[in-house]
Amino acid sequence: MKAVIMAGGKGTRLRPLTCNKPKPMVPLLNRPCMAYTIDLLKKHGIREIAVTLQYLPEIIRDHFGDGSEYGVNIHYFEETVPLGTAGSVKNAEDFLDDTFIVISGDALTDFDLRAAIDYHRTKRALGTIVLTRVDAPLEYGVVITRENGVIERFLEKPSWGEVFSDTVNTGIYIFDRSVLEYIPHDTEFDFSKDLFPILLKMGLPLYGYVASGYWSDIGNLHQYRQTQFDMLDGKVDVKIEGNELYPRVWVGQDVQLADDIRMEGPVFIGSRSVIEEKVEMGPYTVIGENNRIQPGVSLRRTVIWNQNYVDHGAELRGATIGSQVYCGSHSAFFEGAVVGDECTVGMKSIVKPNVKVWPNKIIQESTIVHTSLVWSEKLEKRLFSGKGVAGVCNVDITPDFAGRLAAAFGATLQYGARIAISSDAHPFSQLIKRAFMSGLQSAGVHTLDVGEMTTPVLRYATRKLHAHGGIHVRQVGQQTYNRVLIEFLDKNGMNIEKGIERKIENAYWQEDFRRANSSQIGGEDCVLNMKEAYLSALMNTVKNDSIKKKRYKMVVQYDQRNLSGIVPNFMEKLGCRVLSIQLEDAAKGELPVMVSANQADFGVRIDKNGERIILVTEDGFVIEEDVMMVMQVLVYLLTGRKNKIAVPVSAPSIIEMLADQWEGEIVRTKANPRALMEPCSDEPFFLFFDALYTLALVLELMAVQEKKLSEVLSMIPDFHLLHRQVPCPWEDKGKVMRRLIEETKGEYVELVDGIKIHHTGGWALVLPDSDAPVFRVFTQAETLKAAEEMAAAYAMKIHTYQAE
Repeated sequence: MKAVIMAGGKGTRLRPLTCNKPKPMVPLLNRPCMAYTIDLLKKHGIREIAVTLQYLPEIIRDHFGDGSEYGVNIHYFEETVPLGTAGSVKNAEDFLDDTFIVISGDALTDFDLRAAIDYHRTKRALGTIVLTRVDAPLEYGVVITRENGVIERFLEKPSWGEVFSDTVNTGIYIFDRSVLEYIPHDTEFDFSKDLFPILLKMGLPLYGYVASGYWSDIGNLHQYRQTQFDMLDGKVDVKIEGNELYPRVWVGQDVQLADDIRMEGPVFIGSRSVIEEKVEMGPYTVIGENNRIQPGVSLRRTVIWNQNYVDHGAELRGATIGSQVYCGSHSAFFEGAVVGDECTVGMKSIVKPNVKVWPNKIIQESTIVHTSLVWSEKLEKRLFSGKGVAGVCNVDITPDFAGRLAAAFGATLQYGARIAISSDAHPFSQLIKRAFMSGLQSAGVHTLDVGEMTTPVLRYATRKLHAHGGIHVRQVGQQTYNRVLIEFLDKNGMNIEKGIERKIENAYWQEDFRRANSSQIGGEDCVLNMKEAYLSALMNTVKNDSIKKKRYKMVVQYDQRNLSGIVPNFMEKLGCRVLSIQLEDAAKGELPVMVSANQADFGVRIDKNGERIILVTEDGFVIEEDVMMVMQVLVYLLTGRKNKIAVPVSAPSIIEMLADQWEGEIVRTKANPRALMEPCSDEPFFLFFDALYTLALVLELMAVQEKKLSEVLSMIPDFHLLHRQVPCPWEDKGKVMRRLIEETKGEYVELVDGIKIHHTGGWALVLPDSDAPVFRVFTQAETLKAAEEMAAAYAMKIHTYQAE
């Protein structure tokens, strides 16, 4: 007799365990589930086996081969398109020449197959369905038979109102070969949904055989673990590989056990695993091959696959861990938690009950994982990076996440605090804004909705409205990246300080979400005309009458979706004649062409958030990045503003020369927004974070001193500044910084932000990036060649130090 093992299942309900392997390959006590099916068939004298494949077929082929290691002959039949359960068997029609048995490769049973086959032959049935009785039949196909065994009714996954029997379909069938005539070729066709109703309608002999013994279809993650516990309890007649070292403790080959471990059976330990001292293994601990369990680990009712490292003091209770997972020291995994292959769970992290972590994820240390991690690449305790909290739309940043983050923010504020909140024009940003407002209100915080605008306008609005802080939600990066940023501002319109960020993070991860009672729920106010108030204040900071008289002709490139309510009004108030270009419709290189073609006085490119600005002179020269920063400092000084200016430690040294010349004071700070704003917090606008403010100052300088933009640019001496990024793994950054400090002892070094080493005629700044595994290297020298050589030298140092 021949058999067909159906092994094409994806095992969706077993994810994340089946993300990298088909369901028949999921291990039960360190052997693939399908191996027990083959053993059962062989036990009953069935050695000619067809295996139907669809999902990740090569994994099954590579493991079982031709079946010779199992004492059987295996023939594979792969579906190129889904054929359903019956269709997959039809695909093996050429292999089948007589009565045959169909059995699942992803279920475990010890049924007496010979008794079922004899029953089939005695009844002269066309088909026999092997049945079993279960307590909860909702997830199965319920089968009702007459006293003589003839199937009378068949219900696929009934409701409780349709449960007329506790006898269910096990997915094991015995068929006469003629049944294949009722299954179409190359068509998706199921036994339960399609074939059996046809046979019943035709009155053909279809019988049910109620088998005694153990059966588990391993349909979900709970059943997967329970099946192995049943095996350890001897509820199923299968052979457990390994030696029974102690009663109910099975151990594979070359296992190393420390003398002072504590075990309470049943326990299974796979070959070549190492169990260190003071490890506690409670009942129903299953450990696969090549695992390393470090001192002080505690395990109970937990299944661990192969090649894992469980660091000291970790605690696992009712969890399932895939292969090649690092469980950090003193991490904890609770009932129903599942971690997929090749994940890293940092020290002191907690994976809460029933949380599922998909493969290849990184969970940073001291993180509490309370929701399943599916799409994001990593989960870390550090929510804030750069300017705020950023992530992929509807993956990292969801309405649910925004509501919880808002509640955590609210926990740092007093009841009745007022927060100004805005977003850009993108629909998803507005969705997140609404969710954030709800979270704040639930924490007893009032929200002031100032509408669609930019961060510079919100900075002004937060101060104007005397709010306790501000929130701005906007899209960041290239449009195709689909990322969103949530910015947090304090009452002065500056990005919140690091201490507040940590308080918000702690409240979020500890789930310390304050919930106001019904009398304390925050209110909501809509604030109108804030853009107009911002523009009026901006006009009052410059000599706009002088600008209006010039009637400057400009080419302005900006995001008309986000800035249409600001930029045109600003230009109109200053009397400028404007040719507008949509930001996404033209590259930077086209702006100077448009300036020259239209004989404009100059060109302007404004980023979509209204913060950054690039200028183009009347003769087509593009002023950007480092030169633009020097230009901003120059116009600030020449228009007679406050003399103290904060610049990042990476800014060109030429700025100090200009400040000396024009009696200004330069303050070097860290290269983050708040550090650059704090020294000038009493200014009405922030120079490096408000493009329209910079543009207003440039227009005033040109108008009052009657200079062209190229003439203003000529006032800046030449300098040579270079910027390079050097890859470096996170874990090596500290070592590189230490080695640089050691090497530069006795030299002129600044440690404001990173390590800035001064050399004759220039300097080098080595700055570890806070958001990526790279170093940022800045060099300034008297010539471009010298700057390049210095940058290359420090890049080589970084590579050398991380390799030590």
